[in-house]
Amino acid sequence: MNTSIDNINQVIDVGDVEAEKLLLITQSQTIDIQEFVLQTTIFEDIFSNIMTGALVIRDSANLINTYKLRGQEQVILRFKTPGFTSAIEKTFFISSIKGRILGEKDQIYVLHLTSLEGAIDNVTKVTKKIKGKTDVVIANLFNTYLKQDKNLISYATHNTNIALVSPFWTPLKIINWICNRSFENAPNIVFYEGNKNFYLTSLEKLYQQESYGQYQYIPTANTTEWSLSERFYLINGISDIPHLDVFNAQDHGYYASKLITHDITLKQYKEFQHDHFSYKEETEGLDDYPIFPENIVKNSETYRSVRTKQYAMFPEKEDPQYETWAMKRNSLMYEANNLKFVITVPGKTDIEVGKVIDVLIPRSVAKDMTTGNQIENLFDPYLSGRYLITGIRHQFTLNKHEMYLEIMKETFQEPVE
Repeated sequence: MNTSIDNINQVIDVGDVEAEKLLLITQSQTIDIQEFVLQTTIFEDIFSNIMTGALVIRDSANLINTYKLRGQEQVILRFKTPGFTSAIEKTFFISSIKGRILGEKDQIYVLHLTSLEGAIDNVTKVTKKIKGKTDVVIANLFNTYLKQDKNLISYATHNTNIALVSPFWTPLKIINWICNRSFENAPNIVFYEGNKNFYLTSLEKLYQQESYGQYQYIPTANTTEWSLSERFYLINGISDIPHLDVFNAQDHGYYASKLITHDITLKQYKEFQHDHFSYKEETEGLDDYPIFPENIVKNSETYRSVRTKQYAMFPEKEDPQYETWAMKRNSLMYEANNLKFVITVPGKTDIEVGKVIDVLIPRSVAKDMTTGNQIENLFDPYLSGRYLITGIRHQFTLNKHEMYLEIMKETFQEPVE
């Protein structure tokens, strides 16, 4: 278990947090709003390009009218777990004000927040030719149009090139379009914002990380029996688990699919088939064994897609090579959202979306601790294992920090058969 804490003597209880900054920036001045904030929520997700958030405000000083909040303001947040040097700090743009309830002496409303990069992207249109190695092009787009305080960390060296003229798209729309067509080994490239940096990487690269720590779910545990550092890694609750949906997977082309390409210049049709079980053996996963068995019923005709292209339309136009990525990405991205659920854990400001964790979940049967290997009998061999954190909802209330970790796995520790 990862129990690295910079200074354990500063920690009184798990989930404690210090709100070091809660500032409202208007056109005329900066206001400390800590005393008005009932709850702060910050969202980060590897399938979302930017972070978002929300502040629940109890306004007894009529801030909304005194400072004329009209959607041009910013909010600066900084939270830090005692005993840790790493903090969550972010400048947000107020995107909307909703849920306003008027009272006799005060009022309550919610400030909805979006990253500054998201606000900039929303009003930035790109109309120019873009060409080059896809990872280089994405980095250039970010640095040219979006970069603020955070850097872009790239863990991918792509094997793909791109050439396009942007049809009045935003930078993030272009980046997502390019990510869909890019690959290193596997075509599952993602571009997202964590609470420390922006990241360009593949799910395959994320799967290969060393574990951040080991979380345990022990429903009847007496927390007083655990040390303070160990209690950071106890799971307080688990959402329902969408374990399997065979028909939905077949309908979305997860197991097998067919691609038809149509070259409208050469008047040529070509067909390509994809078997995800065979392809999965070529990629790296969190664990060793696929969730579905090799003999599962599959038929490529259950999911067919058509893509058009034009041969040599322009001398410098790259062949989109749909057959090399379209079907594979479809399966890999479905897989990344298949076995996914949420665990509730004590908050820590050093963790970030995109990390891999080990999770121990007990078997849901009566436990006979007198026979066999006790550890092997205790934990579920399929639900336990390595998971990727795909999303985090940080919830700060008063001086407490709770995290809702959305986690997924696409492989098991043990074979299904």
